Amino acid sequence: PSPTIDPSIPNILQWDDIGLTLIHDFITEAEEQAMIEAFHAQDPLKEGKRRISQHFGYHFDYTTFGASETHFTPVPSYITDFFPRLPIQTYLPDQFTVQYYPPGSGIPPHVDTHSMFAEALYSLSFGSAVPMQFRMSGPNDARKMRLPKRSLQNGTAESASSSSVPEEQSLNQKPDEEQPPTWELVLPPRSLLLMTGPSRYGYTHAIRPRKTDIVDGKTVPRQGRYSITMRTTRRGDGIGCNCAYPGVCDARIREE
Repeated sequence: PSPTIDPSIPNILQWDDIGLTLIHDFITEAEEQAMIEAFHAQDPLKEGKRRISQHFGYHFDYTTFGASETHFTPVPSYITDFFPRLPIQTYLPDQFTVQYYPPGSGIPPHVDTHSMFAEALYSLSFGSAVPMQFRMSGPNDARKMRLPKRSLQNGTAESASSSSVPEEQSLNQKPDEEQPPTWELVLPPRSLLLMTGPSRYGYTHAIRPRKTDIVDGKTVPRQGRYSITMRTTRRGDGIGCNCAYPGVCDARIREE
């Protein structure tokens, strides 16, 4: 689908019908380099390592797909410095997952947890550009959500998706079942993706694991990519969801 672009701010692309926004050049090249250096100062890049994850603020909990109440790491300045630039200022993220994806790796289709996090879901991409796939969730996604989730052991979290659908769950699609159409959106380096409304609650997002991508009609080798997923945690009476997508809503599934 074609985005809406305000000629006065051409770096912002919006798909208003599904609540999706992509901001090009959200950070500068200097900020990007500082982020990469800070990341690898903590976790040096090594050959053969599949994925590296770092958590700031309330740590992402891979067993509940929410946020830990006990594990908290102060948020570095390379993240807090861009807070004033975030599109939504009425509430700000407090859970940050910073990840390095080596060339060729991907993210399985998933919908991030509804009940444990507020609506705005941010993904800041830097390093390599990558196409992200979006698809309206269907019956197959609802079935996957209802499969038993095993607790992830230490070390497995690096290869798991930070979402409500863990990577180890196999696709269980019926042979005669049609999947809703998928479309790809290229996330350039230094771009910020904001998911709200249907794109946040009812669409799966994924990155195909592959060595090359087609960008502007050209085959481009995929390089190492970094991302910062930013969420706002819900606590106590704030936990819950009344969205229009019960098939992939963890709150509705718990009620069942």
